[in-house]
Amino acid sequence: MVLDQILGSWKLSSFIYEAEDGSSFYPYGKEATGIIIYDQSGYMSAVITRTDRPRLSTEDFGLLPDKEKLALAKGFMTYTGKYEILSDRILHNIEIAYIPNWVGTTFVRFPSFEDSKLVLATPPISLRGKSFTGYLVWEKSQ
Repeated sequence: MVLDQILGSWKLSSFIYEAEDGSSFYPYGKEATGIIIYDQSGYMSAVITRTDRPRLSTEDFGLLPDKEKLALAKGFMTYTGKYEILSDRILHNIEIAYIPNWVGTTFVRFPSFEDSKLVLATPPISLRGKSFTGYLVWEKSQ
């Protein structure tokens, strides 16, 4: 893979987890939105969110009911850090993340290109008692 192929900003087109038995689910809904950016200095940043999140009852986060805070947490994901491009994979070395447990870890993504879209596949992940592979499809931002 060539660095020039992934550099820049990409808008999320779809994010789905698929299991070998054919079952699948959309972790942020079918209409999820997001951006991933790979810059020349070797940093990347990703953010994904549900588009159906309800507006908050107040702008004062300290006054938000716990139910609304939980809905925010379930519908949002972001992380950033240095990336490395290897022959068949991209490594995201996480430095800052919404989920604290991710900091200091490395996410592996297997890239491929379909037409003008970048597809990032995850390694198999155990979710809901099954093994799933995630497919994040990104379209180049103009």
